[in-house]
Amino acid sequence: MRHLLLFLLSFLSITAFTQEVPTSKAYPLSDFRQPLDLSPALASSFGEIRSNHLHSGLDYRTNQREGYPVYAVADGSVARLRVQIGGFGNAVYISHPNGYTSVYAHLQRFNARIAKTIKDYQYRTQCYDVDFPLLLTDIPVKKGEIIAWSGNTGGSEGPHLHFEIRDSKTEEIINPQLFGIEIPDKIKPVIRGLYTL
Repeated sequence: MRHLLLFLLSFLSITAFTQEVPTSKAYPLSDFRQPLDLSPALASSFGEIRSNHLHSGLDYRTNQREGYPVYAVADGSVARLRVQIGGFGNAVYISHPNGYTSVYAHLQRFNARIAKTIKDYQYRTQCYDVDFPLLLTDIPVKKGEIIAWSGNTGGSEGPHLHFEIRDSKTEEIINPQLFGIEIPDKIKPVIRGLYTL
């Protein structure tokens, strides 16, 4: 009886630990380009700990200057526009046919088509702070098209571009680097100590 029990426990342990582990989702690696034509350097990375949240995107350095062209990372359509005193400041959301949305924030200004759409909406609503969706046929964009210029609007603490990729259906924010957007890192990590919990 003891041998049978030992055999059953061993068998159950082996089958429990050999279950197929679901693989992580495969993200399209060649659909997106960099949003800036500068050599990519980050001021903040995805998932950094903040005082009350995790950072939800990549903050691209812009050499402490505003006014660099910001490009659509892929073909798509402007899905949402936002202008606010705080938060993201001036922001553009572009929906892409692959099921993802790219977000560009803290922009100095928008291209002419987007700027006109925002101005018309502000006059119609008689409000400066606006956040509104668009029909996906209103403002189509092509990969590499200038959609705006980098800035320092909203809750920004210095000129940079905040960039995100989201699942269009769920609004889940996803690390842009999973899509093949590479950020060179030539600084080797240094282990200063180990901590136990």
